[in-house]
Amino acid sequence: MSWVPQNLAETCAVQTTITTCQPPAFLFLQLVTQLFGYSLDSQYSSGQSGYNFGTGYNEYFGGTSDYNSDEQYNQQNTQEYDFIVVGAGSAGCVLANRLTEIPQWRVLLLEAGDEEPEAADVPSFAPLLQRSNIDWGFMTQPNPYSCLARQNGQCAWARGKVMGGSSTINYMIYLRGNPRDYDEWAEYGNPGWSYQDVLPYFIKSEDNHDVPNVAPNVHGTGGYLSVERFQYRDQNVIAMLKALEEAGLPIYDQNSGHQIGASILQTTSRNGKRESTNVAFIRPIRNKRKNLVIETNAYATRVLINPETKVAYGVEYVKNGKIVQAMARKEVIVSCGTILSPKILMLSGVGPAHHLQNFGIQVLKDLPVGYNLMDHPTLDNVLFQISNQTSTLATPEEEAQDAIYYREEQAGPLSSTGPLQLNAFVQTKYEIEPERPDIQYSIDCGNVQDIVTDPILASTAKVTPLAYYDCFIIRSILLNEISRGVIKLNNTDPVFGYPIIYANTFSQQIDVAKMVEGIKQSLNLLKTPALQKLGVRLVTTPMPACNQFTFGTDEYWACLVRSYTGTMYHYSGTCKMGPKRDPTAVVDPQLRVYGIKNLRVIDASIMPRIVRGNTNGPTMMIAEKGSDFIKATWLKKKLQLGLSFKDMIRNLFFNK
Repeated sequence: MSWVPQNLAETCAVQTTITTCQPPAFLFLQLVTQLFGYSLDSQYSSGQSGYNFGTGYNEYFGGTSDYNSDEQYNQQNTQEYDFIVVGAGSAGCVLANRLTEIPQWRVLLLEAGDEEPEAADVPSFAPLLQRSNIDWGFMTQPNPYSCLARQNGQCAWARGKVMGGSSTINYMIYLRGNPRDYDEWAEYGNPGWSYQDVLPYFIKSEDNHDVPNVAPNVHGTGGYLSVERFQYRDQNVIAMLKALEEAGLPIYDQNSGHQIGASILQTTSRNGKRESTNVAFIRPIRNKRKNLVIETNAYATRVLINPETKVAYGVEYVKNGKIVQAMARKEVIVSCGTILSPKILMLSGVGPAHHLQNFGIQVLKDLPVGYNLMDHPTLDNVLFQISNQTSTLATPEEEAQDAIYYREEQAGPLSSTGPLQLNAFVQTKYEIEPERPDIQYSIDCGNVQDIVTDPILASTAKVTPLAYYDCFIIRSILLNEISRGVIKLNNTDPVFGYPIIYANTFSQQIDVAKMVEGIKQSLNLLKTPALQKLGVRLVTTPMPACNQFTFGTDEYWACLVRSYTGTMYHYSGTCKMGPKRDPTAVVDPQLRVYGIKNLRVIDASIMPRIVRGNTNGPTMMIAEKGSDFIKATWLKKKLQLGLSFKDMIRNLFFNK
């Protein structure tokens, strides 16, 4: 496996002076590719898919639009398993681990992408992973409310196409959300999903290296997932943490149940290296548990469902140019994420009837699949410039030395995420519930001259490691978005074309108002002694798309929100969990798809309402809890068929 970074020659086709489009940036990417471009898991790689994914729907299916016919295609192989997990991401890797704890169960894990490259190990390289060959590279549809200054009015929505999924390309932040988030899930008619119900599953995953320096009663040790704080912090990070405290934000472990305040974040990392769900949950058992079969470069096209009995019995996927059918004796679990789980359900005949009928897809169950799309939107370009004395911008030679040093020692500036280690949660005047934030601050970073010169290109060609910066980007993040979007099939090529993303971000004016309030509150940091001592100042050069408004007015900030919209990549909700009486629900509280037997969805798409915090940790919790639902279902049946209670307990808790 070879990691391929973003094609800067294509991105930087226009004449520009920004640093990431200059020859040193190209040379640095070449060095990174040479040092970190391959995978520690390359010995497991099972070949590249040779299928042309641009082929149209009718051509692929032999000229027929009857997608759910029983016609036999030119199958390369038919295999049988107990469970098939579609998607090896934040949820899928956890599920594959927990299900194979039962040695009698044979599990197939399918991943459309390749093995995880070593480039993903390096915390500071997180921006380099987007728009590379391990990112699906989704784009939203244009709308009149957001992303207005971006090319074609579209925002990039990154998703991991790789073992570990988006946990392999994200920024490693481990936050769980607010306890009330989960209590609300239960109040919506989902018993077993209150905070007290889900907390044991968060604890179960963790091998937390900060205990007892964090709240010990809510953290775990000895789990598969390493959680810790980065050791490397430059002086700007220390000063900004002090500034957050001086602004009146207490310093908390923000996974302790208290959110409003600030923290040095806990991250999914181990000794200065990223710990994706692939690293945490799959590497320790791969090639050791013989009941786990992993297929990479395996592009799932549909779940096989008997149209008469409405029972899911397998999955069809493409690998090496061949169509393969894998059969599931017990269940199929779709864990493709908020964008792709709706797609595969709809291609399988489960979704909005009117939409599926437009494609000639036989409707097996009419459900609101793809609706209730939520995110945590943000914006670029609220810039705090740092003085030259504390700027961490480096020469090309220094960057190369740091890369080589990290390769040898897993230490130095590249072993952390710079100021993104910092976090704050606040309330605006629009949030009335005590102890519940509606705005999060993420302290991003960059090159101020690049951003002022060409803000859109600077965010697109973002290949500078997080260690090197001369400005803070204070990102206000909306935690309780009212606007909702929808995912639909691609009219041109529903099978191999990317799904259509109607994000509808900021379609509700109240969402913009909250963001403006969040921006204004963030400016109070400039009054703190810590930042004044550091010489930090607000960059008051208006961004090009908003220079018709007076800088610093509510109108200017609202323009910035709608023009330079960004995302925290926390998409959720499109296969909503809810009680049977809920007409907007797709899965029940045990994550079973309504109306289809032996089919579950287990990933962030089941969230009835997005949690107020980063979603990677909650997605792993959902998978931990979902795996117990599956075990309870099938081990109970085993017990009735003669498996002793002693054996069942041994299988549940002691087989690793």
